[in-house]
Amino acid sequence: MISQHYFSFPLYIPRICRLFSNWPLYIFNYVSRRKRPTEYKLRNGYRLVDGTGTLAGTIAVVFVRREYGPMQQFRTIVDIGANMGSFAVYAAQLSPNVKIYCYEPEQQNFAFLKQNIAINSLEGRVVAFQCAVASSSGQRNLAVGESPMHSLVTVAGQTAHQMVKCTTLSDIFITHRLEMVDLLKMNCEGAEYEIFDSCSRVDFERISNIRLEYHNLDTLKRNGNSLSRFLEGQGYRIERFTRYRGKSGFIWATRNH
Repeated sequence: MISQHYFSFPLYIPRICRLFSNWPLYIFNYVSRRKRPTEYKLRNGYRLVDGTGTLAGTIAVVFVRREYGPMQQFRTIVDIGANMGSFAVYAAQLSPNVKIYCYEPEQQNFAFLKQNIAINSLEGRVVAFQCAVASSSGQRNLAVGESPMHSLVTVAGQTAHQMVKCTTLSDIFITHRLEMVDLLKMNCEGAEYEIFDSCSRVDFERISNIRLEYHNLDTLKRNGNSLSRFLEGQGYRIERFTRYRGKSGFIWATRNH
């Protein structure tokens, strides 16, 4: 099925040309869905190594459509589901004083996450942990496949798995002594529900902003509408709510003060 974003993609071509010095390569890879390792070069000197050939779509979400919004006001970010580091590089190049804590469990993604941190000399501001975030710590099976979307949520027919280490959001706050987090960014393929269910009221009080990609898993409590209501109950106002094919979308939530 062709994504609705393919029809709006031409509208973003001027922005893509302004962002990337090798924009013809990016446009070709995005449109053709060619899955070959490559490197994308931003005009401001930052680079993104795409070791699996699957990063063009993620770059479109983060850099082109800017689904996670502006970053200039943030100093502390927790990035759950960091993938190969597109969001971390995006936030770091916009916020020179930011500290980003990245969590990515999948082996290959984590290796390229570390590489993208290193080639952009971000080691002092971006730290990466090969770990999933879940409702409890310990070992879990991560479903993996050809898609860049890897999940702790079991789906029928998924046979490939990696055993990964898990932590909790509460433990992240304790480990790094984070009294306040300016932004919690999440794209964890359905694990957002169990992560939030395990958080205390105090945990939520530490988070000023949440920007996440939600995933509709059922029609009861694990969907974007229910998640929005849940966050409102935790003291947030919903700044943005979008839907995509009825399967997913983005939520921006800001804490009421």
